[in-house]
Amino acid sequence: METPADVSSLAYSRGLGHQVADRSLPSPLKAGGSWLAVAAVSLLLLFLASLGHDTDGIVYGLLRLVGLFFCFLMVYSLAMGIRIFIQGAQSFHVFTGGFVHVRNNRAQAFTWAEIAECKPLLRKGQLVNYQLVPRGRKPINIPVILVDNRDAFLDNLMGLLHRHGIPVT
Repeated sequence: METPADVSSLAYSRGLGHQVADRSLPSPLKAGGSWLAVAAVSLLLLFLASLGHDTDGIVYGLLRLVGLFFCFLMVYSLAMGIRIFIQGAQSFHVFTGGFVHVRNNRAQAFTWAEIAECKPLLRKGQLVNYQLVPRGRKPINIPVILVDNRDAFLDNLMGLLHRHGIPVT
């Protein structure tokens, strides 16, 4: 991926050196739109499951169970779609002298001296994100994306954090 001009100029103005790694999250329109499409299909299937009128047979009980499943799927999909739209477009850029985070076309640059720590975020015992914590700022969530059981982007980031004495807890 080619470095966007605004990221390059910001990194140059902050003296961050050359780029080592970058990561862009999927477009919120594609990802969020997919979840909203699943919600719409679930609503349609919920409607179709509610058309059964035989209240005495086993079919009605099964249709109610299927309808309940589609109801929960619709609510979950709608929540995920909205969450992705709120999260927005993000990209992460690691330079030899620091880090650039772009969220919704707003870029922020940090030198390694401005980073306090990096800590893992676990859910149900599984590593899902790392939080890069700039001093006096909100943490930046960086998702773990494994390819062949490795995350090359995070490997580069962790190497530079260790080299600059920034704790990874």
